[in-house]
Amino acid sequence: MKSVLRYFTILLAGGLAACVQTQENLSDFYPVSYQNLSGWDKENYGQLLTLFRQNCQYLEKLPPNRHLGGVQGLFGGQAQDWLQSCNAANAVNVADPAQAKQFFEAWLQPYQYTISGTTGKVTGYYEPDVKGSTVRTDVYNVPVYGKPRDLIARKNTDGQIEYGFIQGGLFVPYYTRAQIDQGALSGKGLEIAWVKDPIDLFFMQIQGSGRIVLPDGQILRLGYAGKNGQPYTALGRLMIDQGLMDSQSINMFSVRAWLHSHPEQAVSLMEQNKNYVFFRRLTDQRHDTGPIGTLGAPLTAGRSVAVDKQWIPLGVPLWLETTMPSPAQNQTDSLVRYPWKRMVFAQDVGGGVTGMSRVDLFTGWGAQAGWYAGLMNEEGKVFILLPRRSEQQSLPITTTQQPSAQ
Repeated sequence: MKSVLRYFTILLAGGLAACVQTQENLSDFYPVSYQNLSGWDKENYGQLLTLFRQNCQYLEKLPPNRHLGGVQGLFGGQAQDWLQSCNAANAVNVADPAQAKQFFEAWLQPYQYTISGTTGKVTGYYEPDVKGSTVRTDVYNVPVYGKPRDLIARKNTDGQIEYGFIQGGLFVPYYTRAQIDQGALSGKGLEIAWVKDPIDLFFMQIQGSGRIVLPDGQILRLGYAGKNGQPYTALGRLMIDQGLMDSQSINMFSVRAWLHSHPEQAVSLMEQNKNYVFFRRLTDQRHDTGPIGTLGAPLTAGRSVAVDKQWIPLGVPLWLETTMPSPAQNQTDSLVRYPWKRMVFAQDVGGGVTGMSRVDLFTGWGAQAGWYAGLMNEEGKVFILLPRRSEQQSLPITTTQQPSAQ
């Protein structure tokens, strides 16, 4: 999905996220036993094996030396590092939980990342439903743009990706959100849908995908196509800094409510975030599957996460220990949180997701998924599971003798 930002990450980018650590070496990754993964003995191993196999299908399509991300020198950072474990997974009886459990423990080694003072942070994102149309009407008059044909992404002299277009023979930054809102792309045939609420569009851009509910009830799936490359400014941070909201009450719902009740200020506020996301129509995607993540695989609710690819390779399994918000019984205005521990897969990235200890959990699509995504701002612990080398595959799993991450 390559979503640029997500709810709490978007609302308070940097303020609530874990600090970014430097990638000096692999010494901060240390091996642990599966006994250290709280809740591992209660997992659905057959489901995990099925998801792992599906993940492998996308990894196996990549060139063997394709870099998946992660700290330099980490075994599991190239597609070819996963071939043996993927082949082994295909030979396991998915209907036999004991075999499935044994596969993971034999072929994948858990590692914990630790830096003194590092606190993990888990937020959520989802695929929203937005009312719209494929043609402009008096009601649906806010354009949803596809990727402009003149948008260029290239590496600068520092090796960083920069976005722009050619103007007067020069490469210049691409249009800002304000310029696009004011018509910079009008008349270029880029409109792929129309919605009635610019706030809906803004939050759909945050998520990086969406489902347009057409007047006849049909669903038009939209996926991430690109971005203008302009810097992102956190909306929630702006509102706090300007005294419009306080940090204790801010969440997706309170922000949306404020924007709708202050329409004139809302436009100016949203345009201070110069970043703009473009979409594409997904005509061949089933409605009972999630959006396509950066890896190329459909995202699975509760099992797919967005990560910082500089730290965590795409495609790797992770063990996540966190909490999940839940309405308190008989108290509709309060929340309780319950422990949530399970294996997830790094299938997406997010520009606001930075560091080894930051993940963004995909919660699904629709209103209920949005409720969870809008309220998730949890502390968490992240373990990364990497393939064992062939000579290490049969090593006993102990807390004292473990293979290296190198």
